[in-house]
Amino acid sequence: MSDITTVILAAGNSTRFKAQKSKLLYPLCGLPIISHVYSVAKKISGKKIVFVCNNKNINEIKSIHSDCKFVIQDKQNGTADAIEKSKNKIDTSNVLILFGDVPLISVISLKKLIRKYSSSKAKSSLIAFRTPNPFGYGRIITNKNQLIEIIEQINLKSFQKKINLCNSGILIANKKILFDNLKKIKKNNTKKERYLPDLLKILYENKIHTNFIECSENEMLGINTLQDYDKVNKILQKKYIEKFINNGVNFLKPETCYLSYDTKIEPSVLIESNVTIKEKTVIKKGVIIKSNSYLEGVTIKENCTIGPNARIRPKSTIGENTKIGNFVEIKNSKIGKKVSIAHLSYVGDALVGNNVNIGAGSITCNFDGKNKYKTIIKDKVFVGSNTSLIAPLVIQSKSIIGAGSVITKNVPKESLALERSDLKIIRNKRR
Repeated sequence: MSDITTVILAAGNSTRFKAQKSKLLYPLCGLPIISHVYSVAKKISGKKIVFVCNNKNINEIKSIHSDCKFVIQDKQNGTADAIEKSKNKIDTSNVLILFGDVPLISVISLKKLIRKYSSSKAKSSLIAFRTPNPFGYGRIITNKNQLIEIIEQINLKSFQKKINLCNSGILIANKKILFDNLKKIKKNNTKKERYLPDLLKILYENKIHTNFIECSENEMLGINTLQDYDKVNKILQKKYIEKFINNGVNFLKPETCYLSYDTKIEPSVLIESNVTIKEKTVIKKGVIIKSNSYLEGVTIKENCTIGPNARIRPKSTIGENTKIGNFVEIKNSKIGKKVSIAHLSYVGDALVGNNVNIGAGSITCNFDGKNKYKTIIKDKVFVGSNTSLIAPLVIQSKSIIGAGSVITKNVPKESLALERSDLKIIRNKRR
């Protein structure tokens, strides 16, 4: 079914989230919360997506999803009012309504909803879920599998509080039916807002059939507070890690690791405890990532060993069979094959060849306070411990740099470079 526009409701003020910016722009596994919803909507509607925003967040959401349509809800008059704002931006026969703060909804569930809707005579279909603790959720009242109404927690009668079939708010409907009946929704007596769930009773009273499907409670979790954010993040992390475990990746302590939404890990990789993998990271087969390592924007090729306590920063590539060891930091560098940078070193803005050894405590000095410069180390170079390489610099192949040297000039091929001051010993003379 391709005749669907998805409307994403994103006009809330995020007051309970207690952050400086809109909660919808807060990163969840490296991607803004609302972008998780957008990525699912795109698989359903392509470019037929409408965001309903507020005055404060519209520009930022536009900057990351500029291929969509946008409307503003000036005043917080409820979800029914927010959807009405989108009417003139919709040119399809059917409308799918999603919420910008419900990021775990899956394409599988939405396709299930669409199949239910399109295969029946219903003019609207809803996603419901069951929970052993339904307090706070709107309850769905049914009659022979037909949805009669949704009653919010505050309005439930005592016998209705035991109902565990709850409203997710995610809905697909015929456009004409939807907008003809939205205007019949009256303002809530308490908050003076117009709420979308009230639509279902209006449809039933007008003999317009609504059906529903059931999905897991986890998929329907909304993020209203930082506690909600933490819960959703844990669910998403578990989902990512289980996917890789099923594909042959061994996590020694999976509950302690963090993955990004776009992490790529090949089979036969071992990941120890407390490993953080941020955006744009690719790990090839046979790699070992030891404890407490932090990887971001890096490609690690086959059979490398990383860590423990290593940090590899963006725009770096680590070649096959290379060792990046204890407390080593790599930044914006290409490291070749069979390289050893075993401990306590910094390599930044560098091009390192194959079969290179960089000793403990060695650093590339790539920044002069204004500009960054490149260090090039060719194949089979040996850099002794506690060496400073002052960029821009080229060290040609098969050269040796003596320990403790400060190298400021290019080093020719197959040369020994040393730079040390004379040792002076001054004996302690008695007066």
